[in-house]
Amino acid sequence: MTKRLLVAVIIGVVTTAALMGLAFVAASADLETLAKVLFWQNSLLQSLAPLGNIGTAEHPVYEGTPLNFLAFLASIPVGIIVYSWLAYWALHRLRRAA
Repeated sequence: MTKRLLVAVIIGVVTTAALMGLAFVAASADLETLAKVLFWQNSLLQSLAPLGNIGTAEHPVYEGTPLNFLAFLASIPVGIIVYSWLAYWALHRLRRAA
């Protein structure tokens, strides 16, 4: 069980890092929707953090706050936890099937 947990956490870290990198590449290629899907946990947490409008009502210009930075930082462990849990579940199912 400990080995399976360690393997699952490694899979979670690698998956989170890979999808984060792919999201950065997609955003650089002006594929914003794909970037948001690949790094979904950041998109979810960023939607909860308010943006400050430093423009006018007719021409809004939004600026991030420290909460947006904290949401970004929190999205990394969220991804690791979710993907580790999924990997652990898949490894458990594979072991039971074998």
